[in-house]
Amino acid sequence: MSTVTRAPGDTHGPDVPDGESACAQGGGTAGPQHGTGALSARRAVGLVARREINSRMRTRSFVLSTLGLLLGLGVYALVIFLAEDGPAKVGVEREVAAMRPVLAAVAERADGDFEFVTVDSDRTDRILRDGDLSAVLGGTDGQLTLSVEREADEKLLAVVRATVAEERTARELERAGVDPVEFRERVASSTVKVHALEPSDTSAAEQFALIVSSTGLLYFFFIFYGITLAQGVVEEKTSRVVELLLSTIRPWQLLAGKLIGVAVAGLTQLVVLGGAAVALAQGTGAITLPNAVGGSLVTLGVWFLLGFFLFAAMLAAAAARVSRQEDLQGVVQPVMLLITMPFVLGIALLSKDAHDPLIEWLSLVPPLSPILMPARMLLGIAPAWQIALSLVLAAAALAGMTRVAGRMYANSVLRSGSRVPLTEALRMR
Repeated sequence: MSTVTRAPGDTHGPDVPDGESACAQGGGTAGPQHGTGALSARRAVGLVARREINSRMRTRSFVLSTLGLLLGLGVYALVIFLAEDGPAKVGVEREVAAMRPVLAAVAERADGDFEFVTVDSDRTDRILRDGDLSAVLGGTDGQLTLSVEREADEKLLAVVRATVAEERTARELERAGVDPVEFRERVASSTVKVHALEPSDTSAAEQFALIVSSTGLLYFFFIFYGITLAQGVVEEKTSRVVELLLSTIRPWQLLAGKLIGVAVAGLTQLVVLGGAAVALAQGTGAITLPNAVGGSLVTLGVWFLLGFFLFAAMLAAAAARVSRQEDLQGVVQPVMLLITMPFVLGIALLSKDAHDPLIEWLSLVPPLSPILMPARMLLGIAPAWQIALSLVLAAAALAGMTRVAGRMYANSVLRSGSRVPLTEALRMR
């Protein structure tokens, strides 16, 4: 007849056989294995991981946070859709209405989304204040005036200036006896064509959106789930639950199970949000995604796991050094800086010049690579050899950091009271 173990303070509910009570029940304890032998390493890690998954993914907060983030994505897509209200209307006063065809032609060549309409000069102020037109062009051929309510659009200014230059060039050509139409045809036939060795399928604005979304998403999940794991370590240490857990399993098994369980919960939420973001981007056409977006998302998931295990192991080891939630911020701050650094660099450097050799080399080096390399991959500018090398280096860094973190966790998690000095936490035993 097997013995039974209950969680501290548990006075009701079904009895659970020894050996699985601590790991199968969220917040339970693991008693000694009477008559059944010690748990194998695989089973111990699996039970702890299952306990973490059940205690996180079945909670109301996990469901509500996922639904909230999905709702936020939907609202963002709706705002983008409503903001696209057609071309900006620009008024052209009757005195210079002859310039309308040239303005339209120049705007089309410059990819400017403008519609030029003729208006009366005495209605300019009222039309602008009512918001019917974004700007009104008036004056005379010698002195044009672009009237706006607050600030002029730089692209519209460029179109107007190019139109003025083209009109003056046409007059000078006529004075010199040269047919302006024939001259434009000759110029057009000698237009320089652009040959890009690595053509980009996305515009500068779309590239910036991809950079911010990819780095921001990974940064958010690393921070959120990493801190959640660290708080859980301190909570178990404060409540003395960890002492009961470690009476059955080894410290590294407990740490590995917690890392795997929290990673599964985070990856599930990341896949749901990433898939929804891709569906919205393709449905609304707000961002042009790379052709191999499916493969990029899979690789993004791999990078999430590598980055999360790397950062979360450090956070869990640091959290094991303290016994109070109030002291947690001080020990995890260095790790938080390691997570924040690639996020800031990614936005600053990638937005300035995604092909900068500095950002290429930084994206190969952990702990920067789990955030920088996925962004370069989504932009389609990361060669296969750089992706492979960064994955190998990240895996090697993870293996080394896991050993260090496991040692710090084992040396610190059973010590209560004041903060465990870093030298003692790293000491070989």
